[in-house]
Amino acid sequence: MVTLVFVSTVLGAAPVSTTVQVASPTVVQACQAIDVTVATSTPTVMVGRRPQFSVVVANNSTRPVRVLDVRSGRRTDLQDVYFELFVVKNGRVVDLPMVISDPGPISEDDYLELTAGEQMDVRPLSHKRVTEDLPQGEYSAFVLFWRVPEQAHTSRCRSSEVRFVVSE
Repeated sequence: MVTLVFVSTVLGAAPVSTTVQVASPTVVQACQAIDVTVATSTPTVMVGRRPQFSVVVANNSTRPVRVLDVRSGRRTDLQDVYFELFVVKNGRVVDLPMVISDPGPISEDDYLELTAGEQMDVRPLSHKRVTEDLPQGEYSAFVLFWRVPEQAHTSRCRSSEVRFVVSE
C-alpha cells in the first residue's frame, strides 16, 4: 500500500493535508466476465534486451463485451495505458522507469465488440516500462486491464501472471 500526502495552502490560511491510500497493483482483483491472459515469447532474455509480451482477452460471459480494439499493433498509444504492464520480483513490483505515453483521443472506431466465447489477441504488447534495464534474475509480469476508459482507473482488473528470466 502506498500513501500519498497532498498539502495545499490557501492564501492567509494554514496548510491543509489530505492522505490518499493507493493500492498496490498486486492486490487488484482478477477480471470478471472476461479472462485476460499475459504470455511471453521470450521466457529467457539477455540482460539489456526487452522481453516481449502478448495478451489475450477472452469473453467468458453470455453477453457481448465492448473492448478497445488494439489488435495487430493498432493504437499502440492505447495499449500503453489500457494494458499497463507490471514486473514483479520476489512478490514486489519492480520500480522501472517509464517512457512518456500520451494516448490520443478515442472514437467509436477504436472499439470492438467481443461476442460470447470470442477472444482478442494483442501481439506484441506495446508497453511503457523500460524492461531492458532489468538485472539478471527471475521475474514475473502481469497486466492491469482498463476495459472501460470512461470509468475511473480503479475499475482496472488484473491479468494472469507469466514468468520469465533475465540472464547474462
